Amino acid sequence: FPVTIPSPMATAIDAKGDLIAGTGADTFARLAVGANNTVLTADSSTATGLKWATSSGGTDNWSLVNAGGTSLSGGTTTISGISSANRLMILFSGASSTSGGVEMYVRFNSDTGNNYGQYGTNLTYASSYSTGNFGRFDAVTDKIRIAGWSTNAASGISGFCLVEGGNSAGQKIFTSATGVDIGGGNSQIHKTLGGYWNNSATITSISLIAEAGTFDSGTVWVYTTA
Repeated sequence: FPVTIPSPMATAIDAKGDLIAGTGADTFARLAVGANNTVLTADSSTATGLKWATSSGGTDNWSLVNAGGTSLSGGTTTISGISSANRLMILFSGASSTSGGVEMYVRFNSDTGNNYGQYGTNLTYASSYSTGNFGRFDAVTDKIRIAGWSTNAASGISGFCLVEGGNSAGQKIFTSATGVDIGGGNSQIHKTLGGYWNNSATITSISLIAEAGTFDSGTVWVYTTA
């Protein structure tokens, strides 16, 4: 009668989900099944060159850098202490300046070079309609031009700036959008932009800047995720 000789690989398997992995020339070893919802990952430090690990993909875990938010004050408000953040969400609410008719800016790492490319829509709500109120914005400047307050200092700005690639050596990409109230004036400027920061440094700080005067109200929150 024919005799079936078990394969050495088959006899190495002990449980459902076990894998057989090469460990060198003509050698192999059993890799036990991992925990539920883990994924097979290459790791040259292990005997089989493989391991089971928690997936790094999926849902982002966001953290608030400045707990409770930071009140806007002075001509510039800077949030520092940012480290190894790939994505950053900058949220600002009710930002107001002591001067009307000026703009609010964002800078990374206090960089004042012409390294900020920005492209999108520029809407100016003047006291009377003009076709020039609606147009494109296309510029490379020394800051991100977020929005403009109306002619009345009671005007306020709220919005966001989302940044991608903050922990890389390449260019960082951002998108931003704002809403501005009149505060009893006019000519407030809304911008919806996409652009880049052309700087090899990783982002370690974010500054909100009033073009003139000082901030007299408003809050900024900075969320990050790896």
